[in-house]
Amino acid sequence: MGTVSIWLKRSYVGLTCFIMITCLVLCGFTLFSHGVMSREEEIDASSSTAIAVHMFYIFYAASFLFSIFGLFGICKKKTWALIVFTVGIIICSLASLLVATVLMIGQSMFPHFIKEEYLSMLPLANATESAKDHLDHLQNVYECCGIQQGYTEWMEDIPRSCLCIVESTYPCVATPRNSTIYEDTDPPMMIYAQPCLPILLEGVDEAIKGTIGLIVGITLLWGLSVVLCIVILCRMNRKEETPTVVYSKEAKAGNYSSLTEA
Repeated sequence: MGTVSIWLKRSYVGLTCFIMITCLVLCGFTLFSHGVMSREEEIDASSSTAIAVHMFYIFYAASFLFSIFGLFGICKKKTWALIVFTVGIIICSLASLLVATVLMIGQSMFPHFIKEEYLSMLPLANATESAKDHLDHLQNVYECCGIQQGYTEWMEDIPRSCLCIVESTYPCVATPRNSTIYEDTDPPMMIYAQPCLPILLEGVDEAIKGTIGLIVGITLLWGLSVVLCIVILCRMNRKEETPTVVYSKEAKAGNYSSLTEA
């Protein structure tokens, strides 16, 4: 078994540890997001979002487990563990690239589905209570009012979630006098002027781009770790050449002299 450079070994161990830490951080972030969405009843166990979250859990756990194999292989000089790491990370990389490709293809399709879902709630006067509750939450989070045309879609029944806060990100307008929430105050009550659908679509687009960038970055790290692991395997499987000792009968005896004490 050949020897591996100490710097090559340290680079591989450091990169593998970084991958493990990244998996733990992403798993924790996914767990936190899952808890928030479950508490707000935005997802249920059979929804596509819940299935995607569970797939992320499996994905992070598999990456973490393969990284453990990689560290075990480099520390104990076990080639089979390094091979398991290489094959496993290659499979994870291909799967992540597939997910990134699907996201890039669906980036232009998601806005169409979102528009259909929200435009089906119009007119808001006839919307269901669950739809109104969802829009109230959306208006509070994104500081907007209405879906596509703004607060006028609520007619006179403008909800209090449209009321503008002091440090609003988006512009506000005065509350119409014929609305149910109008109060004659000084300064006048203000409501959000921006509709929610454009803000929501912009947020979804940024989230998709961020996810694609994150996947590509992690895949590049995995690819670098695989290259280092393959180089280490090649070094470990390389046979070290030992010089052969040849005995010759014609070898002359050395001219030695004995040392004696004076």
